[in-house]
Amino acid sequence: MFGAEVRVVAVPVFVTDKAGRPVAGLTAADFEIQDDGKKVPIVAFLPVDASEAAAGGEAGSLVQAAARRQLLFLFDLTFSTPGGIVRARQAAAAFVRESLAPSDLAAVATFSQKGVDVLVSFTPDRAQVEGAIYGLGLVEPQARMRDVLSIAYDLGLPRWGPGIGPPPADTRADPMAEYLLQMARSMARSDQDQYRRRVEGFLAGLDVLARALDSVQGRKQLILLSAGFDSTVLGGARGQESQEASDAVLSGRLWEVQSDRYFGDSQARDALDQLFRSVARTDTVIHTVDITGLAAGGAVDEKLPQPIGAGRDTLALLANNTGGQFVGGTNDLKAGLDELLARSRRFYVLAFEPQTANDKPDRVRRLKVRVGGDGLTVSHRRGYVLTRSNAAASPAAGTLVAAEAIAKGLTGGSIRLHAVAVPYRNAKGALSLPVILQADGPALVQGASSNQLSLEVFGYAFDAEGQVRDVVTLSPVVDLGAAKARLEGKGLQVITSFAVPSGPVDLRFFVREKSSERTGSLRLRVEMPAPDGDGVVLSPPLAMDDPSTRLVVPAPSRSLPRLEIPFRLAEAPFTAEPRPTLANGVAREVCVMAWGGRIRSDRAQDVEFESELVDASGSSRDVPLDVTRLVPDADGVGRYVLTLRPKGMAPGAYLLRMSLYDPASGATGSSELAVRVE
Repeated sequence: MFGAEVRVVAVPVFVTDKAGRPVAGLTAADFEIQDDGKKVPIVAFLPVDASEAAAGGEAGSLVQAAARRQLLFLFDLTFSTPGGIVRARQAAAAFVRESLAPSDLAAVATFSQKGVDVLVSFTPDRAQVEGAIYGLGLVEPQARMRDVLSIAYDLGLPRWGPGIGPPPADTRADPMAEYLLQMARSMARSDQDQYRRRVEGFLAGLDVLARALDSVQGRKQLILLSAGFDSTVLGGARGQESQEASDAVLSGRLWEVQSDRYFGDSQARDALDQLFRSVARTDTVIHTVDITGLAAGGAVDEKLPQPIGAGRDTLALLANNTGGQFVGGTNDLKAGLDELLARSRRFYVLAFEPQTANDKPDRVRRLKVRVGGDGLTVSHRRGYVLTRSNAAASPAAGTLVAAEAIAKGLTGGSIRLHAVAVPYRNAKGALSLPVILQADGPALVQGASSNQLSLEVFGYAFDAEGQVRDVVTLSPVVDLGAAKARLEGKGLQVITSFAVPSGPVDLRFFVREKSSERTGSLRLRVEMPAPDGDGVVLSPPLAMDDPSTRLVVPAPSRSLPRLEIPFRLAEAPFTAEPRPTLANGVAREVCVMAWGGRIRSDRAQDVEFESELVDASGSSRDVPLDVTRLVPDADGVGRYVLTLRPKGMAPGAYLLRMSLYDPASGATGSSELAVRVE
């Protein structure tokens, strides 16, 4: 669920036929949901085709969050061969470049003797995913700029690739191969007790990762690229009995395997059982890919003393017991990954309201979804937690919640956010995108546990291809004794500016108040003009306010450390309401900034402005206005000050549309802003 107060649960449901193919064309009437054994009504239903665009805002934040495919590539550096890792890296990189749908999110992590290391969290940025796959945390680009939320692997590389290139096809030329070879030799020299402890650590690491993923909405497909671990060293079955059990596992005949005989070590068996429970509860499936291939590994792997392929049965066991698929017996790893993806192309998101509003913290509620139709198989999470205790929260889970809101472009939460973005060109012709982000003051103050308000603010700018272009992060601490009245009256504003290219820009923000864990997120799409375009670039109408009456925090972005703020009239700075309120019969002064288009008129009265209010149905009404003055500036941007006087408008939400016409040059421009009328 998204937000602490949400009492709706969204469940992705995967339906396949007898051949394992995803089933399309079902409706809400075909499904039945049981929550803790009681049938509950379906309050929202969304069929998803992953090959199409992601669900729009009309689907709601919860359904949007659950309606995305999420693939986490986990490279096992502990039990894998060097040649296998290199091949797996090549296949995964090609898969990310060529096979993922535009709406898919991908993440990359490694497992080593140090545990699980998430290199890049679920992100739409394919270049960053490929960069993480290339380095795996072992081969790092120089001066890698880390991202707090790990949505980007390297913030210093807006486009991964130039000067880096794909991993070498020849493992002997790969700088990672020797490191992996030394690690594999160390594993081969381990005695049985050491090997058993590493197996237990591996299973425990998978369990920790699965439980951390519980904070992310929707199904998580964990793709484990590994050679697997040898089950016989755990003290279980030997000889013919071991071979028969292994064959049964690889064939998917789990009912023929007695786990207490197959895995003789009780601690390892308990770790496996705990992992299977966690995976079922957190809506995570584990797909396993045997990276050893059909051949005996290659030049690098031939230097290893242990046999290749000894862990295939454990890989199959992990997949079969978690609802995933096992890819083995092939040298074409990418084809196997493509098959995994095809099986999850179509699915359904069902939302329901839990019957019990006040639940015990951390209690796992049982979930059952049935589907009508002969020969259909349904896959979904088996349980969920409605209310969590503070002890159940973790920094990793909190980071994943923030990263999810940014990666999926969610809007919602208990802290209302609004923003206004103003495309800007300075005196040197450099483009930037200044933004005023406003957070609801009462929602920030509510639940604060002390006189200090500790906040986290994240802002990301993505381009049309889903690549991270710029980032702003800050953690302001507000003294409520001095600022509470201003916060409750006018909220908190963060002023920043992003370095972005021309074209569509996707801005995403996330704000969290740490003590109450109240959060809010916002998505804002902006069209960034070309610096030398023919048209007039007109800012949204900025309802001006005195910054000294507000709590305003300036925040330079990663790419623009010297913050350039264009919100001024001559030497007098101003701030603006991202979603202002207009009142019938009351004059409201606004500033409209204009540049480009070769405007020839140098007097405010020589330029024609028109404005209108448009309601949700598309009906519009003109708004009377006066152009009072033009304030020139050294940056070449004209700042027009206008006075609006709405009349006879029904209270509610509107779009305020503004247009400019310069009779001297014929130049035109337009803009709009969401407003409320009271």
